[in-house]
Amino acid sequence: MLELLLADARTPTGGFAHSGGLEAARATPGDVPAFAAARLRTVGRLDAATAARAADGEDPLALDAAWAARTPAPAVREVARRQGRALLRLGRALWPDALETYAATSATTPRPVVLGLLGRAGCLAPVTVARLALYDDAASVCGAAPKLHAIDALEATGWLHALGPLVEALAAQAADPRAPLPAPATPLLDLRAQAHHHDSRRLFAS
Repeated sequence: MLELLLADARTPTGGFAHSGGLEAARATPGDVPAFAAARLRTVGRLDAATAARAADGEDPLALDAAWAARTPAPAVREVARRQGRALLRLGRALWPDALETYAATSATTPRPVVLGLLGRAGCLAPVTVARLALYDDAASVCGAAPKLHAIDALEATGWLHALGPLVEALAAQAADPRAPLPAPATPLLDLRAQAHHHDSRRLFAS
């Protein structure tokens, strides 16, 4: 049940306000599947591995620092920390008996770390948490496409479904405790995020 709840776009964590950089990229509808896949292999993989390690019991403060060191764009860090606050609020409301799990968190803990802690509180396996992180990343991109372009939401759902095998493969990699934490380089995505952050005409927060 917890896995379904955390994957549900109706769960109040603010995900509807984010496009995963799709708006800033000014991508055409035909570009969306490749854009989403590229995100999954880079920032998505980092977030998934961070969440999986948090679910596996690693120190949240150390993970926060490691994630931040691999996320150079201030705008991206700010968005992830804002989403982390919303997710932490949800966790504290739904699972108050797991408050000890959240003891090391704060208002600046990024979403991947908080997601992993919620997974730990709900006894989810690290690979499940990694899959959730990756699914959410892809769903944010695909879900934003119909709001930016005149396309059928059914088409966007098809793109998300087609990304399933990639999500599964990356989740297995992210949950491998022997693998180092990924350090992807996404300079164009970072530059666009910074410009988007200051764009008063934007539809999405990211």
